[in-house]
Amino acid sequence: MRLYSATAILLSLMPGGVFAQTPAQPIPAQPIEDEEIAMTFNEISQRAGRIEPMLDQLRPNDWIAKGAADTYLAQWTSLRQQFRAIQDDMANLTQHPGQLSESLKALFRLQSTHTVLDSLMAGTRKYQNPALADLIESVASENNADADRFERYVLQIADYKEQQFAVVDREAQRCRATLSRQPAEPARPARKNQ
Repeated sequence: MRLYSATAILLSLMPGGVFAQTPAQPIPAQPIEDEEIAMTFNEISQRAGRIEPMLDQLRPNDWIAKGAADTYLAQWTSLRQQFRAIQDDMANLTQHPGQLSESLKALFRLQSTHTVLDSLMAGTRKYQNPALADLIESVASENNADADRFERYVLQIADYKEQQFAVVDREAQRCRATLSRQPAEPARPARKNQ
């Protein structure tokens, strides 16, 4: 499985940061259209839906009886929840694309889920069925191209937000400069209370 660079995304979001102008992957000149990313979200969701019943075939309790670590049971339980959550995230993003925080949350969930899946598949190979592990990994790997497209989309959103921030910041600086050049109002004499 491919491990995605969440750190690169976070560093690219830092305004004025060292990495702000050099994201891990160059942002494509042609922006990803809403219809294209909606299709990507649907495909990621459908694959998550295909993996979920495959995970139901795993028997981590039997593995523990064979000497496996309890961690596999926790991973299995978590993954089943995470694949459902991925489907919910993708459905939400299809309805509301362009939300940076929601997109980041979904991207990080997708990436971490695949990392945990790798570990669980190692247990599946060792304690249950190597062919089932290969099948699950095969379906999960179909998401690689879509996950890359999703990552590029998140970087585009971040770049757009950063450009908006730069425009607002420049305008604020211009307004401050204009205000600082204006002469101060003369002091008014204090009124005496009679």
